[in-house]
Amino acid sequence: MPPPPAFTRYASQKINPVSIGQLLKYRRQPLSKENILDSISYTQAELPVRLAKRVISFHRLPFIVGTNPHIARVYNQYYEAFDRLHAFAPINDLEPEWDFTRALERQTQILADVIPTIAQGFLECQLYMPREERTAFINDLIRSRIGLRVIGEQHVALSYQFREEQRKAKLAQDSDQSVRTNTSPHSREDVWVGAIHTRLLPARMMEQCGQMVQSMCEMHYGTAPSYYVDGDVDETISYIPSHFEYITCELLKNALRATVDFSSSTNRSSHPPIQITITKGDGYVGVRIRDQGGGISKENMRNIFEYSWSSMQTDSSDEHSSAAGTSPTGSSMMAGMSMQTNLALQQGVGGPIAGLGFGLPMARLYAGYFGGSLDIVSMEGYGCDVFLKLRSIEGSVEDRQI
Repeated sequence: MPPPPAFTRYASQKINPVSIGQLLKYRRQPLSKENILDSISYTQAELPVRLAKRVISFHRLPFIVGTNPHIARVYNQYYEAFDRLHAFAPINDLEPEWDFTRALERQTQILADVIPTIAQGFLECQLYMPREERTAFINDLIRSRIGLRVIGEQHVALSYQFREEQRKAKLAQDSDQSVRTNTSPHSREDVWVGAIHTRLLPARMMEQCGQMVQSMCEMHYGTAPSYYVDGDVDETISYIPSHFEYITCELLKNALRATVDFSSSTNRSSHPPIQITITKGDGYVGVRIRDQGGGISKENMRNIFEYSWSSMQTDSSDEHSSAAGTSPTGSSMMAGMSMQTNLALQQGVGGPIAGLGFGLPMARLYAGYFGGSLDIVSMEGYGCDVFLKLRSIEGSVEDRQI
């Protein structure tokens, strides 16, 4: 059945990209009513176009793939998201803007499980669609999803930020004080522009992510390696914290899991620590994660960035592999979990310690979205060095469009 005319009409429109510079143009405090209405004008016009294009892309899938219940569920989520946001009349005042913002916030939460759901769908449909076409569809879906979330979450954050500033201004006026009384140089007002943190400390983020992943590893395996952060620990970057968290948690999950697996299979008495090194460059920050988890075989290196590939899915491999796969020991430890449970646990960064082959390719897409990169160097039988390079959103990629 063809999509309704409204979808076709919106999908035929060109995407109107927004530059990083435009996202940061409201950084001068305080935010004004005009700023918020300017932001909502773009958000309200752009999101339905991007959502409609996603709906049309699902209609182009082979029939047997599109009718898969998991893929159909994601299709319906995009369809309903378009319907909800498209229903709003053009906004020119703060009251309807707040209604739209709350609807947009709820819609973002509803779409949070798109990736694990689509992952299961394509795992079940591998025989019905060539790998290259699956990869192209998933890449487009993920890139589109990142853009939708950045635009949507940026406006939601700006809207909340504006109202918080208004609340503080009223309190200050009532108490006859300046709005900025006792405001530190690094208060929220100074470092946040919507969802973008302009003075993010990668070392602190790595500590937080390390603690989270270490707890996950202990929960699943009963043990976990230690880790430490060194290098340029005081370096800051302008970035979206949730993106940084997703990428680094995926990389740390692989490093800790591989280390535990390799210790078990080689009867190593203790786990070597994970080394996390922060380096600074011209307009970027580098993160190297070094593990001693046995490395990745040459055969597996060809597959680690393929969607739906994971050595967790096979019991036949005798290879030890860090950064992307796991050993047979790890597979047996996870065997009690159903695929549905694995997928359900992967909806956020708090997912399982081993996945279904979407972690690394998605992490590389996220890293590259703002001009960064993700590379892996493996020494088979020893371990891996993972090199993450993240461009600062502010300045060096100001002209980059999303």
